[in-house]
Amino acid sequence: MEPITAAVIVLFVLVALLLAAGAGLYRRVKELELATFNGVGLRVSQELSDLGRPGQTTIVAKVNRQCPICAEVIAAIARLADDLPADVAFMVVSDDPGFAYKLPPSVRVSTDPQVWRSITVPYAPAMLVVNEQGVIEYTTPAGSGEVVADLVERAAARKEVSL
Repeated sequence: MEPITAAVIVLFVLVALLLAAGAGLYRRVKELELATFNGVGLRVSQELSDLGRPGQTTIVAKVNRQCPICAEVIAAIARLADDLPADVAFMVVSDDPGFAYKLPPSVRVSTDPQVWRSITVPYAPAMLVVNEQGVIEYTTPAGSGEVVADLVERAAARKEVSL
C-alpha cells in the first residue's frame, strides 16, 4: 500500500470520528436546551400551589442534600433576601427534612418531598421564577451564588418595567 493511500484512509477515519462526535455533542446540547425550558409557561400543579403569591413574583430555589453547590446558593439567598423589592420573594424547596440552614424570616422553606418531586426540572440546584398567578416563567440551573444575584436583578428590573 502506498503511504499516500494509507494517509488518506487514516484521515477519512479521523474525519468520520469527528463528525460522529460532533453529532453526539449536538444532540446533547439540544437535550440540555429542552431540559432548561422544561415546565416554563405551565401553571404549577396542586402540590405547588403555594409557590405563587398574589401580588408577588416568587424566586424558588430547588436544592437537595447531596449538592455541594446548594450551600453557596442558599448563602446567596440569605444574603440577598433582605434587599428584595416588596413584590419579590424567595422560597427554598429542599428534599432534606432536617434542613438546618439559617435564613431570614422572609424566605419561605418547604421540606415536603412531594413538593420537591413536583418541581420537574432535571437539575439541582435549580432556580424558578413563578409569577403571581402561579405560572412558571423561567427556570435555570443555579451553578453559583452569582446566578441567584443575576436572577434577582432580572426579576426586580422586570417588575420596574411593568409598573
